Amino acid sequence: MKQFISTSPCPVRVKNPLSKAADIAYLRIGRKNLKIATEYYLDFGLSLLEETEHRVLFHGFNSPYPCFSIEKHHEDVLLGVGLYITSFEEFEKLKELKGAKFLQNGRFGNSSNFPIANLTDPSGLSVDAVLVSNFLENLPNTNKNQRTWNTPNQTKRINKPCPYDKGAAKIMRLGHAVFLKQEFFKNAQWYCDTFGMIPSDIQILPDSKEPVIVFLRCDLGDKLTDHHTIVIATGADDRLEHCAFELEDLDEVAKGREWLQENGWKPAWGIGRHLLGSQIFDYHRDPKGMLVEHYADGDKFDHTVPVGYHFVNRKSLYQWGQDMPESFLDSKLTLDKIFSLVKGMFNGRDIKLENLITLKKTMKISPRNWVRY
Repeated sequence: MKQFISTSPCPVRVKNPLSKAADIAYLRIGRKNLKIATEYYLDFGLSLLEETEHRVLFHGFNSPYPCFSIEKHHEDVLLGVGLYITSFEEFEKLKELKGAKFLQNGRFGNSSNFPIANLTDPSGLSVDAVLVSNFLENLPNTNKNQRTWNTPNQTKRINKPCPYDKGAAKIMRLGHAVFLKQEFFKNAQWYCDTFGMIPSDIQILPDSKEPVIVFLRCDLGDKLTDHHTIVIATGADDRLEHCAFELEDLDEVAKGREWLQENGWKPAWGIGRHLLGSQIFDYHRDPKGMLVEHYADGDKFDHTVPVGYHFVNRKSLYQWGQDMPESFLDSKLTLDKIFSLVKGMFNGRDIKLENLITLKKTMKISPRNWVRY
């Protein structure tokens, strides 16, 4: 879809953003029970970096630095997100923003003592701009069990079987985070203005053509980057919808699924391949019901690829895969969500109730003609 008419603005890339994020750095999650959360995320495939009474840090095989922090908290809640930036000049600009806080020794002390400019996005989420040098993109791949694939036209694995490696998936890195926001455009454009993010794809409602979801990638110029690093979607409340971790290949995704199920953890949906971003995916739910994703083989874009527009529906979530369970999308209007909506409207937020209602109806429609809800 190349053109459409909407009464609401769409997020756009800006010519002179305050900074240009290089990648997502980490997520910070609050949990009442650190022990159970730690057990789960080890089975999920994260590597333990540091464990204390109040916080557990994890990293991936691609980096010795934390990509996921579980922190002792009185609520099970999202605490914040970190984004890497590599320009000292841009970092200084972010430090000078109203309300910004400067953390000289970083968020995690010796485990990652890069300086931080702590900001707050329009929804109130804590966002750390983490200043690093370019060496982060050249860190070695420490996964020693890489597989080779034979195809009809090329044989790479000769005189040896495909290696069998039972256990937790080997997570390489945190790939992206999807956030629900009551004020869709305000938050999405903030990430474009503040961190130079580029809309890769925008999903719109079928009749009103109102934009409700945007996939944002980093602007690395001619260098390739993930199709999306941050996703902003219209929501009844402000929260993390899911976070996704990159694996080596399809075998690793399947291996991770086997291990989690063998250890009694609850799967959510998969295995399949996404349409926007093209990742092979497998979704699970952590002990508190939060969606977490294993993925492999995602699209890589440079700064030249124009934005795409697509109708939003369940069909748009995958090219092929396991039938999507009706429960996969958390669309129930709970008391907590009603309270969040009322609170948001009372505080003067620009909440588009009609878009929320239409999106809820649209996402109730079955994605395949053989799937019945």
